[in-house]
Amino acid sequence: MEKMKESYIHCVLLLLLLHLLQLSGGEVNSITAYFIGIQGLNLPDYMERIAVNDVTMFYYDSSMKDEVSCPDWLNTSSGKRHWMDINLISLHNKHSMATALKSAILQFNQTASSSDVNIYQGYSRCSLYPNGTLKALLTHAFNGKDFLTFDVDRKSYIASVPQAVIYKRQREANPVLLEIMASFYKKTCFERLKMFLQHASVHIVKKVPEVRLFKSFKSGSSVLTCHVNGFYPKQVQVEWIGAGLQPVDGEVIEVLPNGDGTYQTRRSVIRPEENPEKHSYSCVVQHSSIAGNITKTWVAEEHSLLAVWISLVCILVIIGTGLVLRKFCRCGKTDTGI
Repeated sequence: MEKMKESYIHCVLLLLLLHLLQLSGGEVNSITAYFIGIQGLNLPDYMERIAVNDVTMFYYDSSMKDEVSCPDWLNTSSGKRHWMDINLISLHNKHSMATALKSAILQFNQTASSSDVNIYQGYSRCSLYPNGTLKALLTHAFNGKDFLTFDVDRKSYIASVPQAVIYKRQREANPVLLEIMASFYKKTCFERLKMFLQHASVHIVKKVPEVRLFKSFKSGSSVLTCHVNGFYPKQVQVEWIGAGLQPVDGEVIEVLPNGDGTYQTRRSVIRPEENPEKHSYSCVVQHSSIAGNITKTWVAEEHSLLAVWISLVCILVIIGTGLVLRKFCRCGKTDTGI
């Protein structure tokens, strides 16, 4: 009885949470930039990607001889100025990443061989929240570990490891550049985000998720899985509702790209074995592409009944096919007798 009460409270709280998420309205809009300096791989030495809500707006790498041409849909004078700045800054970023990579390799004493693989990454994000809040960040990493962070308000860099101190001092030696950086992350990047949202809206189309339920078995337990596929943007909320459901140990919940600009994810739960036919279990999906929620329900009785109906249909088809073939064979004998 206590377990049923706890499950009921959990369900009520979960539905309330989903309702509040829906009332909060809109999703976070972000412009994200990835800067990568590479040594030791059969790839360009430098790559840069700028995306709005995970959709690529600009791509440049060191193998490209010409600047990236302005897209046709960006046909305003301010838009073209932003695009020109993006091209110019990409050249500056290319030089900065090369310098940072050399500094990190030297400080970590990884100069034994030029064929060694080393990767220096820069990641920046400017986010505009539905309530008007603005947030910006810039972080650097070397070989997958935190290296450096830019403090926008203090206009200074924070070294994540002792090996980053020398490069931090190099970046802070130019106060003019620090002012430009701070101004960019306080103002310019948000202007650029709004520009892309206005002019690239056709390219940033929301897509409704497809939800499918299926059952499997793991270590003798019945596992229900909710597979959510083909949605955009990336942010999604997926929850199971039902009495006695338990999380799957070790399950890693990730939102993965499909390769066509959409995403997929899944969430699994262990269904209780006692009297499963008396309960129903629902997967609730909340996504910005829909006004409400998508709810798919797994009912044990319905699925058993469906299996029975499928079996009956198959039997009837087999019987019908046999009768037709029998009649055809008889007709064939009569014809040959003439």
